[in-house]
Amino acid sequence: MPATPWAGAPVEARPVPPTGGAPPTSRYVRHSLGPILVMTRVEHRVIGRLYAAGVGLAVLAILVLAARLTPNGDRRGTHRQLGLPPCGFVVATGYPCPTCGMTTAFALAVRGRFLAAARAQVAACMLFFGVVGAGVAAGWCVVMGCYPAVNWYRVDPARVVWLAALVLVGAWALTIGLGLADGSLPVRWPLRYP
Repeated sequence: MPATPWAGAPVEARPVPPTGGAPPTSRYVRHSLGPILVMTRVEHRVIGRLYAAGVGLAVLAILVLAARLTPNGDRRGTHRQLGLPPCGFVVATGYPCPTCGMTTAFALAVRGRFLAAARAQVAACMLFFGVVGAGVAAGWCVVMGCYPAVNWYRVDPARVVWLAALVLVGAWALTIGLGLADGSLPVRWPLRYP
């Protein structure tokens, strides 16, 4: 009898062959490279927890800053409250740049207005949930001494970068499309920045 490629693998890692005409079993089969997320212990108990506390404080600072900003009704220009200049892309073209609306989306999302945040900038709304997740993971690490880590043997980093770029460009296109549909784009002069 010829040896199969799974001859040395543990039983739970082997594929489940279909039985006759019956549907394949729904038994969970582990991937040979392991799970996508793995809980990893910090290498040094004190330094690792201090690092996680720093990440948690950075997340908290971002969320507090977003809560202190008043979202602009035009879905852009909230960053002007931080003393930043108007977006040069909007000034030059009348259309938003790929990151226009991110500050407004964070200011709306921190208030629980997720639909309005997604309307301002979909990618920023998704980023908000990522930032909150990073804060939760940092808090977990401070308390428990372990953190969720990506198993990069299962996840292709190049695909992650391409997916992130695609989401940003898609969100930009959606923002422009919705702005053209509701008549808020192109931006009319003078700019209505606060």
